[in-house]
Amino acid sequence: MIERYLEELAEELGSVGIRGAQRRRILAEAEDHLRESVDPARFGDPALVAARFADELATSAAGRGAWGSVVALAPAGITYAILFSMPATWPDITAARSVPVAVAAAMTMLLAPQISFAAGLLAIAGAWRLRSQVAAPAPAVTLLRRRAGVALAAGATALLSVMVVIYEFAAWLPTWRVALSFSIAGASLVPIAADALALRRTGALRPQAAGDAGDVFDDLEPVFDRLPLRLRGRPWRFCLLFAAAVAGVALLGGGVLNEGPRNAVAEFVAVCAGFAALGRYLGLR
Repeated sequence: MIERYLEELAEELGSVGIRGAQRRRILAEAEDHLRESVDPARFGDPALVAARFADELATSAAGRGAWGSVVALAPAGITYAILFSMPATWPDITAARSVPVAVAAAMTMLLAPQISFAAGLLAIAGAWRLRSQVAAPAPAVTLLRRRAGVALAAGATALLSVMVVIYEFAAWLPTWRVALSFSIAGASLVPIAADALALRRTGALRPQAAGDAGDVFDDLEPVFDRLPLRLRGRPWRFCLLFAAAVAGVALLGGGVLNEGPRNAVAEFVAVCAGFAALGRYLGLR
């Protein structure tokens, strides 16, 4: 009877994505408890037991993945700070090996870090909201995985775009700068790739708990509830206010009489476009 129960439990664990050493460990613990209690019925239905394990493991893994993505992206942020703090005389865009490639890479180099940063912050906010839950709803776990995945993907894209830009203008830059740029950008990709692989492995877990995914208004509930702007349930109002704030910073940073107005318009459009494209996927609306 015990052997049959363990076989059913093993099958159910596999159906929710628990395999390998993790499944063997659970089965070993279950066998110990069954030998003590003798009656498998007291241990619970195999499907329910497997679902509970999947819920708990997926919740903890998603939380670790959210924080891990931010840690993995830290070297990329440092890389950007180093590369763009070094003085350099850049030629005109027409001096690139391929002007269309250079333009596309330059735009990506500016936009991808912002997407990565926003998704990373959302991942942390979601992980903090779920920190006390042993078994979070399956949609919430899925949303947390998405945010971490987008943060990593955008971060990797940003670094790759930097390498493309350096390659496009390599003939106009000092050799040491080209070598340094490729070295530190390539090194910064390593932790991102490692964390992405870990996120993919834990993504095999299929939690079953019912419930809502929540959104950014739930993640930042203490903040939104204190603002007199009635933003909860009005995602586009939130988007426009946030875009205006970012545009204001860009305006002041670029100078009102210099590049500020152009940068402000570009940032406003970029934030709204990103919100429209990724808002639902990242739980912003």
